[in-house]
Amino acid sequence: MSKLNCSPGDLAITVNCICPENLGNIVKVVEYLGLKDWGMSDESLPTWEVEIQVENRWLLYELDGYAQTSKSGPVPDRCLRRIAPPDLMDVDEVDLSNLFDNDSDGSLMVVRPIHFLRPNHP
Repeated sequence: MSKLNCSPGDLAITVNCICPENLGNIVKVVEYLGLKDWGMSDESLPTWEVEIQVENRWLLYELDGYAQTSKSGPVPDRCLRRIAPPDLMDVDEVDLSNLFDNDSDGSLMVVRPIHFLRPNHP
């Protein structure tokens, strides 16, 4: 297996999603879930459990044709890129509140919700 993009405890941004609506969520990488079949590749993909770190954002999954939202869930490693904090700064010290502009109703204007397919379960 090649080197993974993330490690437990990392902050990451979602990338390389099938639908453009998947892009741009800021998440905390919680734990490695192993190899899962996502249907976007012929082989199983390394997968992480992540938690959304931005208020008013969700992971959106499609399961059996129905949309389901969650503040945490599995995401393939290939859809994550680690956000490196500035040198000499702990990840816990990074303030995410100024990363994006808020719309008048408090929603984020720059990022969009994630939409992933749940891994296939045998």
